Amino acid sequence: MLKIELMKKLYEIGAIKFGEFTLKSGKKSPYYIDLRILPSYPNVLVEVAEQLKSLIESQQEKPSVLCGVPMAGLAIANALGIQTGIRVIYTRKEPIIYRDLAKQLRKSIQNGKFQPEETSTVEKVVRFIEELSGFKTHGITRYLDGEIRNGDQIGIVDDLITTADSKLEARDLIMLEAKKRNVKVNILGVYVVIDREQGGKEALEKEGIKLYSLATITEIAERLYKNGVLPAEKYRTIIQYIADEKRLT
Repeated sequence: MLKIELMKKLYEIGAIKFGEFTLKSGKKSPYYIDLRILPSYPNVLVEVAEQLKSLIESQQEKPSVLCGVPMAGLAIANALGIQTGIRVIYTRKEPIIYRDLAKQLRKSIQNGKFQPEETSTVEKVVRFIEELSGFKTHGITRYLDGEIRNGDQIGIVDDLITTADSKLEARDLIMLEAKKRNVKVNILGVYVVIDREQGGKEALEKEGIKLYSLATITEIAERLYKNGVLPAEKYRTIIQYIADEKRLT
Protein backbone atom coordinates (compact mmCIF):
# COMPACT_ATOMS: atom_id res chain seq x y z
CA MET A 1 0.00 0.00 0.00
CA LEU A 2 1.24 3.47 -0.91
CA LYS A 3 1.97 5.20 2.40
CA ILE A 4 0.20 8.48 3.12
CA GLU A 5 3.53 10.31 3.46
CA LEU A 6 4.48 9.32 -0.08
CA MET A 7 1.01 10.17 -1.38
CA LYS A 8 1.46 13.67 0.03
CA LYS A 9 4.89 13.99 -1.60
CA LEU A 10 3.51 12.91 -4.98
CA TYR A 11 0.80 15.54 -4.59
CA GLU A 12 3.29 18.22 -3.51
CA ILE A 13 5.60 17.69 -6.50
CA GLY A 14 2.66 17.68 -8.95
CA ALA A 15 2.82 13.99 -9.83
CA ILE A 16 -0.82 13.77 -8.72
CA LYS A 17 -3.06 16.75 -9.46
CA PHE A 18 -6.73 17.41 -8.78
CA GLY A 19 -8.86 19.80 -10.81
CA GLU A 20 -10.24 19.60 -14.34
CA PHE A 21 -8.02 18.12 -17.03
CA THR A 22 -8.51 17.15 -20.67
CA LEU A 23 -7.00 13.75 -21.46
CA LYS A 24 -5.53 12.71 -24.81
CA SER A 25 -8.83 10.99 -25.59
CA GLY A 26 -10.59 14.34 -25.22
CA LYS A 27 -12.40 13.21 -22.08
CA LYS A 28 -12.47 15.39 -18.97
CA SER A 29 -10.92 14.06 -15.77
CA PRO A 30 -10.95 15.48 -12.21
CA TYR A 31 -7.42 14.26 -11.61
CA TYR A 32 -4.16 13.90 -13.52
CA ILE A 33 -1.24 11.57 -12.79
CA ASP A 34 2.22 12.34 -14.18
CA LEU A 35 4.84 10.03 -12.67
CA ARG A 36 7.22 10.80 -15.54
CA ILE A 37 8.55 13.65 -13.42
CA LEU A 38 9.88 11.26 -10.74
CA PRO A 39 13.51 11.31 -12.05
CA SER A 40 13.50 15.06 -11.29
CA TYR A 41 12.81 14.15 -7.65
CA PRO A 42 15.28 11.32 -6.96
CA ASN A 43 14.42 11.05 -3.26
CA VAL A 44 10.76 10.49 -4.11
CA LEU A 45 11.71 8.02 -6.84
CA VAL A 46 13.76 6.05 -4.31
CA GLU A 47 10.78 5.95 -1.92
CA VAL A 48 8.56 4.64 -4.72
CA ALA A 49 11.13 1.93 -5.48
CA GLU A 50 11.40 1.00 -1.81
CA GLN A 51 7.65 0.50 -1.52
CA LEU A 52 7.53 -1.52 -4.75
CA LYS A 53 10.35 -3.64 -3.33
CA SER A 54 8.26 -4.32 -0.23
CA LEU A 55 5.32 -5.23 -2.46
CA ILE A 56 7.42 -7.74 -4.38
CA GLU A 57 8.93 -9.23 -1.24
CA SER A 58 5.46 -9.74 0.23
CA GLN A 59 4.50 -12.09 -2.62
CA GLN A 60 5.19 -15.82 -2.63
CA GLU A 61 6.38 -15.72 -6.25
CA LYS A 62 9.01 -13.11 -7.11
CA PRO A 63 10.29 -12.00 -10.54
CA SER A 64 13.80 -12.86 -11.63
CA VAL A 65 13.73 -10.05 -14.21
CA LEU A 66 12.10 -6.61 -14.24
CA CYS A 67 10.99 -5.22 -17.59
CA GLY A 68 10.56 -1.45 -17.81
CA VAL A 69 7.91 -0.11 -20.19
CA PRO A 70 8.89 3.05 -22.10
CA MET A 71 8.96 5.71 -21.08
CA ALA A 72 7.76 6.32 -17.53
CA GLY A 73 8.42 2.74 -16.47
CA LEU A 74 12.13 2.90 -17.29
CA ALA A 75 13.23 5.06 -14.36
CA ILE A 76 11.04 3.14 -11.94
CA ALA A 77 12.35 -0.23 -13.16
CA ASN A 78 15.95 1.00 -12.84
CA ALA A 79 15.42 2.27 -9.31
CA LEU A 80 13.62 -0.93 -8.36
CA GLY A 81 16.39 -3.04 -9.86
CA ILE A 82 18.96 -1.22 -7.74
CA GLN A 83 16.83 -1.70 -4.63
CA THR A 84 16.21 -5.42 -5.20
CA GLY A 85 19.27 -6.57 -7.15
CA ILE A 86 16.93 -7.98 -9.82
CA ARG A 87 18.07 -7.79 -13.45
CA VAL A 88 16.37 -5.13 -15.57
CA ILE A 89 15.42 -5.23 -19.25
CA TYR A 90 13.50 -2.82 -21.45
CA THR A 91 11.08 -3.23 -24.30
CA ARG A 92 12.05 -1.05 -27.24
CA LYS A 93 9.87 1.87 -28.23
CA GLU A 94 10.62 1.48 -31.94
CA PRO A 95 8.93 -1.90 -32.49
CA ILE A 96 5.80 -0.57 -30.77
CA ILE A 97 5.75 2.32 -33.24
CA TYR A 98 6.26 -0.12 -36.11
CA ARG A 99 3.43 -2.30 -34.86
CA ASP A 100 1.14 0.74 -34.80
CA LEU A 101 2.19 1.62 -38.32
CA ALA A 102 1.65 -1.97 -39.37
CA LYS A 103 -1.99 -1.72 -38.39
CA GLN A 104 -2.38 0.88 -41.12
CA LEU A 105 -1.40 -1.76 -43.67
CA ARG A 106 -4.45 -3.91 -43.01
CA LYS A 107 -6.55 -2.06 -45.56
CA SER A 108 -3.74 -2.38 -48.11
CA ILE A 109 -3.61 -6.13 -47.49
CA GLN A 110 -7.39 -6.45 -47.67
CA ASN A 111 -7.45 -4.44 -50.90
CA GLY A 112 -4.77 -6.62 -52.46
CA LYS A 113 -2.11 -3.92 -52.49
CA PHE A 114 0.18 -6.02 -50.30
CA GLN A 115 0.30 -9.77 -50.82
CA PRO A 116 3.04 -11.43 -48.72
CA GLU A 117 4.17 -14.86 -49.86
CA GLU A 118 3.68 -16.20 -46.35
CA THR A 119 2.41 -15.04 -42.95
CA SER A 120 4.10 -11.68 -42.39
CA THR A 121 6.50 -11.22 -39.52
CA VAL A 122 6.95 -7.83 -37.89
CA GLU A 123 10.25 -7.45 -39.78
CA LYS A 124 8.58 -8.00 -43.16
CA VAL A 125 5.88 -5.49 -42.40
CA VAL A 126 8.50 -2.93 -41.30
CA ARG A 127 10.41 -3.40 -44.56
CA PHE A 128 7.20 -2.78 -46.48
CA ILE A 129 6.59 0.38 -44.44
CA GLU A 130 10.10 1.53 -45.36
CA GLU A 131 9.38 1.05 -49.07
CA LEU A 132 6.13 3.00 -48.84
CA SER A 133 7.17 5.87 -46.59
CA GLY A 134 10.95 5.93 -46.38
CA PHE A 135 10.65 5.26 -42.64
CA LYS A 136 14.03 3.87 -41.60
CA THR A 137 14.61 1.25 -38.92
CA HIS A 138 18.40 1.70 -38.85
CA GLY A 139 18.89 -2.04 -38.64
CA ILE A 140 17.05 -2.49 -35.32
CA THR A 141 16.09 -6.13 -34.95
CA ARG A 142 15.60 -6.48 -31.17
CA TYR A 143 12.31 -6.23 -29.37
CA LEU A 144 14.00 -5.58 -26.04
CA ASP A 145 17.36 -4.68 -24.56
CA GLY A 146 18.96 -6.69 -21.80
CA GLU A 147 19.54 -10.31 -20.89
CA ILE A 148 16.80 -12.91 -20.64
CA ARG A 149 17.43 -16.52 -19.71
CA ASN A 150 15.57 -19.76 -20.02
CA GLY A 151 12.99 -20.04 -17.24
CA ASP A 152 12.97 -16.34 -16.31
CA GLN A 153 9.95 -15.07 -14.39
CA ILE A 154 9.41 -11.56 -15.71
CA GLY A 155 7.69 -8.70 -13.91
CA ILE A 156 6.55 -5.85 -16.14
CA VAL A 157 7.09 -2.47 -14.43
CA ASP A 158 5.32 0.79 -15.24
CA ASP A 159 4.13 3.94 -13.51
CA LEU A 160 0.39 3.34 -13.71
CA ILE A 161 -2.26 1.32 -15.48
CA THR A 162 -5.34 2.50 -17.33
CA THR A 163 -6.47 0.09 -20.06
CA ALA A 164 -3.45 -2.29 -19.98
CA ASP A 165 -2.74 -1.87 -23.71
CA SER A 166 0.92 -0.90 -23.22
CA LYS A 167 1.44 -3.76 -20.76
CA LEU A 168 0.04 -6.31 -23.19
CA GLU A 169 2.22 -4.83 -25.94
CA ALA A 170 5.23 -5.27 -23.66
CA ARG A 171 4.16 -8.87 -23.02
CA ASP A 172 4.00 -9.52 -26.76
CA LEU A 173 7.43 -7.96 -27.40
CA ILE A 174 9.00 -10.00 -24.58
CA MET A 175 7.58 -13.20 -26.04
CA LEU A 176 8.73 -12.30 -29.56
CA GLU A 177 12.26 -11.69 -28.29
CA ALA A 178 12.23 -14.88 -26.22
CA LYS A 179 11.28 -16.83 -29.34
CA LYS A 180 14.09 -15.20 -31.30
CA ARG A 181 16.60 -16.09 -28.58
CA ASN A 182 15.16 -19.59 -28.24
CA VAL A 183 14.40 -19.29 -24.53
CA LYS A 184 11.20 -19.87 -22.57
CA VAL A 185 10.07 -17.17 -20.15
CA ASN A 186 6.93 -16.45 -18.17
CA ILE A 187 5.17 -13.17 -17.39
CA LEU A 188 4.75 -13.31 -13.63
CA GLY A 189 2.80 -10.08 -13.27
CA VAL A 190 2.58 -6.34 -13.81
CA TYR A 191 3.86 -3.98 -11.10
CA VAL A 192 2.68 -0.36 -11.05
CA VAL A 193 2.51 2.52 -8.62
CA ILE A 194 -1.11 3.54 -9.29
CA ASP A 195 -4.14 1.75 -10.71
CA ARG A 196 -6.49 4.26 -12.36
CA GLU A 197 -9.32 1.68 -12.09
CA GLN A 198 -10.36 2.01 -15.71
CA GLY A 199 -10.38 -1.64 -16.74
CA GLY A 200 -6.65 -2.37 -16.82
CA LYS A 201 -6.70 -4.92 -14.01
CA GLU A 202 -9.59 -6.81 -15.58
CA ALA A 203 -7.93 -6.74 -19.02
CA LEU A 204 -4.78 -8.31 -17.58
CA GLU A 205 -6.75 -10.96 -15.70
CA LYS A 206 -8.39 -12.04 -18.96
CA GLU A 207 -4.87 -12.73 -20.25
CA GLY A 208 -3.91 -14.63 -17.10
CA ILE A 209 -1.67 -11.84 -15.79
CA LYS A 210 -1.93 -10.52 -12.22
CA LEU A 211 -1.72 -6.82 -11.40
CA TYR A 212 0.24 -5.61 -8.37
CA SER A 213 -0.26 -1.93 -7.52
CA LEU A 214 0.76 0.22 -4.56
CA ALA A 215 -2.60 2.01 -4.58
CA THR A 216 -5.76 2.66 -6.57
CA ILE A 217 -6.85 6.20 -7.33
CA THR A 218 -9.81 5.61 -4.98
CA GLU A 219 -7.46 4.75 -2.11
CA ILE A 220 -5.32 7.82 -2.79
CA ALA A 221 -8.33 10.16 -2.94
CA GLU A 222 -9.81 8.71 0.26
CA ARG A 223 -6.60 8.98 2.28
CA LEU A 224 -5.75 12.47 1.07
CA TYR A 225 -9.31 13.57 1.87
CA LYS A 226 -9.19 12.07 5.37
CA ASN A 227 -5.81 13.75 5.97
CA GLY A 228 -7.14 17.17 4.98
CA VAL A 229 -5.18 17.45 1.73
CA LEU A 230 -8.11 16.99 -0.67
CA PRO A 231 -11.23 19.20 -0.24
CA ALA A 232 -14.56 17.39 0.20
CA GLU A 233 -16.05 18.73 -3.05
CA LYS A 234 -13.12 17.52 -5.14
CA TYR A 235 -13.15 14.18 -3.32
CA ARG A 236 -16.84 13.61 -4.14
CA THR A 237 -16.24 14.57 -7.78
CA ILE A 238 -13.36 12.08 -8.06
CA ILE A 239 -15.31 9.23 -6.45
CA GLN A 240 -18.26 9.85 -8.78
CA TYR A 241 -15.94 9.98 -11.81
CA ILE A 242 -14.33 6.66 -10.85
CA ALA A 243 -17.73 5.04 -10.35
CA ASP A 244 -18.88 6.28 -13.77
CA GLU A 245 -15.70 4.98 -15.43
CA LYS A 246 -16.12 1.55 -13.81
CA ARG A 247 -19.63 1.31 -15.24
CA LEU A 248 -18.19 1.92 -18.71
CA THR A 249 -15.58 -0.88 -18.45
